[in-house]
Amino acid sequence: MVLTAGFVRLSAAGSSEGLLLAFALGALLAGLDRRWRLVLVLLAACCLLRVEAWPFALVAVALRWRVAPPRERVVLAAGVITVPALWFGPEWLGSGDPMRSGDRARVPNPGQPALADVPAWASARDAALLVFWPVLLGLVVLRRDPRALAPAAIGLAWVALVAVMAQAGFSGEARYAMPGVALIAVSGAVGIARLGPAGAAAVAACVAVAAVPRVEGLARDHEALRYQARMQADLARAIAAAGGPDALVRCGRPVTGPYRGTLVAWHLRVEKSTVGFPPESGGVVLASALTRGAPVEPGIALQATTVRAGTWRIETRCSGHTA
Repeated sequence: MVLTAGFVRLSAAGSSEGLLLAFALGALLAGLDRRWRLVLVLLAACCLLRVEAWPFALVAVALRWRVAPPRERVVLAAGVITVPALWFGPEWLGSGDPMRSGDRARVPNPGQPALADVPAWASARDAALLVFWPVLLGLVVLRRDPRALAPAAIGLAWVALVAVMAQAGFSGEARYAMPGVALIAVSGAVGIARLGPAGAAAVAACVAVAAVPRVEGLARDHEALRYQARMQADLARAIAAAGGPDALVRCGRPVTGPYRGTLVAWHLRVEKSTVGFPPESGGVVLASALTRGAPVEPGIALQATTVRAGTWRIETRCSGHTA
């Protein structure tokens, strides 16, 4: 799983993939131990993180429903009702539109599979690039062990679901397929562990060769994460030097570069919709390089007061600020 492309970076950055996989694998282990209540709790947690988990949870609920006593069926029914309520309810209360997040997910960023000629194929191809390929050798060993192949089967179905959603207009980007690819890696590792000494030596050589670029990628991910952490700290310092969140918000609408809107909104203590993006202009421009060596964005110059702090430059039109 660690050598699944992007897994460490996304988990360390606080994306849902790390927690989602922890809950999913926990549900599989609890199922093997026949701890059904724990299975339901962990599946509910998966469903609250990613909507792709819903079909799998519904299958599990349907299978359990057939043998569950009446009291447990009440709990199952309550879970089926509660999860959608917790998914759509806060969005409805917060934005007034319970489908807002779904609508936003259908507005892909440039380069994502949803914009390809055949989105499903593009999504599946990007997911395949995440796979640490030596684990596929382990799957061959497990071809007659359905229980050990269960994580891989679920993972493959997950990847297929993301591809189908891409064809339906959702982004289909590789990170959404990450949980499925990691589950495939789990089954593959079980197969590798069952190889005899000769087979294990051969696979170990393959693993060593395949791991080299992935380990180099982990080093790059580490550097990128350090830079992102520095960006957060520098933004707090820049805002403080520019007079604080309230003073900046009074200057006018804040504008920043792509992929920085949530960070800026958090530090300014405003709703994300308050933050604008180029080509809009505002009374405050918060500019930075998204990654080390990238150009500083947005390139809007207000010809006004400028405050610099590490990776950030803040320009305002308000009087009374000092650089």
